Amino acid sequence: PTKVVSLKKVEVKQFSRSSFSKNIKLRGFSEASRIVVIKAQVDGKISSKQFNKGEFYKAGKQLLLIDPEDKVARVKEMEALLNQRKKEYEVAENLFKKGFRSEVKLSKSRTNFENALALYEKSQVELNNTRVSMPFDSNIEESYVELGDYLKKGDSIAKIVDLNPIFIVATASENQINDINVNQEALVNIKGRKIIGIVNYISRTSDPNTRNFKIQVKIENKENLIFSGLSSEIEIKSPKKNAFFIPSSLITLNNLGEIGIKIINDNIVKFIPIEILSDTGEGYWINSEFLDKRNMISVIIQGQDFTIDNEKVEVIKKNDW
Repeated sequence: PTKVVSLKKVEVKQFSRSSFSKNIKLRGFSEASRIVVIKAQVDGKISSKQFNKGEFYKAGKQLLLIDPEDKVARVKEMEALLNQRKKEYEVAENLFKKGFRSEVKLSKSRTNFENALALYEKSQVELNNTRVSMPFDSNIEESYVELGDYLKKGDSIAKIVDLNPIFIVATASENQINDINVNQEALVNIKGRKIIGIVNYISRTSDPNTRNFKIQVKIENKENLIFSGLSSEIEIKSPKKNAFFIPSSLITLNNLGEIGIKIINDNIVKFIPIEILSDTGEGYWINSEFLDKRNMISVIIQGQDFTIDNEKVEVIKKNDW
């Protein structure tokens, strides 16, 4: 008589592929977008100071005036010299055309005129530099001068800080950095406020000690309510991937110690190694090269521990998981 082989019974449930996006959470701090120290461009005594430490000023606001008296005199002197050299050049050019002046002397007159023009323009620049103005909308963080101080070229006048936009700086691990891109949207939590920002910088080299990568998120701060140096949390959603969500109890190991799941394909047990994309606490988002090609999988939910790879089994479907 033919011996009837009793097949093991397993329960399976079908899981559908879904779109999955991992939440990347990073901790960082706020940082001013620009910090600049304004310095004197000319020597002179401060004759007018029109700013206070801690105040906000718009771009173009005059901060102080360095006594321009000697610079005005210099401009007049250079203007007179320029007019003289211009007339000399015009006379030399006219004589050259009539054949009474050599080309060498004409060239010398032209050079003298051009040198005088350069000196005049330089004197104009020095006069303009006696007026020190705000280069962009910003706050006066530090003031290094007082009315009546004598400045030399290169002396510091004030430190200004631009807080709009403000940057949130954090570091991402080598596993996280592949899911972060420039121009990607980010949610920033700072001082209890949640603000949408944009990733505007990712370092191309890691820190040699931590192996982490620096990233920067730009957020609007028009009212200057967010200061530099505040602790912040950044949440970035990774690009969507195809994945399956399964209960953690369905994860198993094969003889090689690989993690995976057991699925049924034509009543045959197949062990599929997987990559765990995320652990939500209620289950795992998983994927693999094999699973990525499928829209639906039948996973063993009861009896997987008593089956082996490539074993034929009797399947009982369960739809009310």
